Amino acid sequence: MLFDNNNMDYDFTFLNIADLNKPNHKDMNVSYEKFVSAKEGFLRGNMFKDEYLPYKNMTYVEIKPKNDREAKLYNVMQYAFAITDLNLYLDLHPSDMSALNMLKELIKEEEMVKKEYVNSYGPLDVCEVKGNKFNWIDSPWSWEKLGGNMYV
Repeated sequence: MLFDNNNMDYDFTFLNIADLNKPNHKDMNVSYEKFVSAKEGFLRGNMFKDEYLPYKNMTYVEIKPKNDREAKLYNVMQYAFAITDLNLYLDLHPSDMSALNMLKELIKEEEMVKKEYVNSYGPLDVCEVKGNKFNWIDSPWSWEKLGGNMYV
């Protein structure tokens, strides 16, 4: 066979980082206390309380939306980030029921804030176009300066 008589020594210690080297790998249930809120996670760049390591003495700055449109978009962005971060975590820890339950709650919250934004200001993506008019092109584009913080 391919590896017979080759006496190759492979180092699989990198699997220990994600606990993938353990037989019958089962994650322990982690309480929500391990995670931060969607808002804090968005500002910090991760959803885990113990994984934020600021550079030197610096910390994140809270974003202050200048109008209702920015505030609603900011909410959508927070939930989208939190969902993506928990999705990545669950890729490595699929049996963590606490994280899965939190993900489900965040998805529901994101659906609500997206609906609120779309009802007030129009579609966020082409899939949200409704009615007899292609209103996707009516919304301002990210490069159009509206006098506030721009996210792109």
